[in-house]
Formats: sequence, structure tokens, C-alpha cells
Amino acid sequence: MSNTAMGFDFGTKRIGIATGQDLTGTAQGVATVGNSGKNGPWNEIAELIHQWQPDMLVVGLPLDKEGAETMLSTAARQFGTELASRFARPVHYIDETLTSRVAESLVAEATPAGKRMIGRQQGLRDQIAAELILSTFFNEQSQKNNVV
Repeated sequence: MSNTAMGFDFGTKRIGIATGQDLTGTAQGVATVGNSGKNGPWNEIAELIHQWQPDMLVVGLPLDKEGAETMLSTAARQFGTELASRFARPVHYIDETLTSRVAESLVAEATPAGKRMIGRQQGLRDQIAAELILSTFFNEQSQKNNVV
């Protein structure tokens, strides 16, 4: 039986969101929502959860070089706790070290030389980071399940 998951690249300004299935281990960016408005991201996230019906939620944790928690990872954990409370789904956390940088590199490679990243591209970067978070989670789960 396959499970659908929704991954989140948490940021104080924007949150990248991807969805995917553990059976195929693939993820696809679906949205970038603002996280600085009066009501936060909750209305948009509720719509996406209603639309995609994920079985579980995966939040990326931005850890430092030594793998220790940071102020942003504490905020990401609070976000995950709120997700679990609002949407009654299990929340998993995964080390997202370097996912935003990898996503930024991918977007930069697709951006003409000399051009700055604009809002739409930043949103794409956040979605790609969420895809990478979800893919990493699927890979780790697959490795755990294949250990005999």
C-alpha cells in the first residue's frame, strides 16, 4: 500500500510545498505559500491538504554544519507541531541541510547569465527544496525498510 506525503520547506517568508508517494519515491513541487501575512500560511495549506489528501507530512529541519538545531529549526518544529494539531496527520522531520542551496543552484542554472532571481524563481526554488526534502525522506524510509 502506498502513502501520499506532503513535504514542506519551511521559511519565515515563504514555505515551499511538494507532494509525492512513497511507493514511487518521487516528489513534485505544488505550491509556494507566503508565511508573513496576518493569518499565516494556514488557509493555503488547508486547501492543498484538502486537494492532495496526504497520509503524512514531512517538514525539513535546517540544521547547522554540526547537525545541531538552529533557531530556524526550532521554528520549523513549531510549524510541524501546528500542522499535526490542525490537520491530524503524522508529521516527520528530516534534515534538510543543503536542499535550499541545491535548489537555488538548479534554478540559477536555468536562469540567463547576469539575471537576478525574481519572486517567481524564488518560489520555484522553495518548491524544489520541498521536493528534495520529500525525496530524501522517501530514500531514508526505503533504506530503513530494506535493512534485513
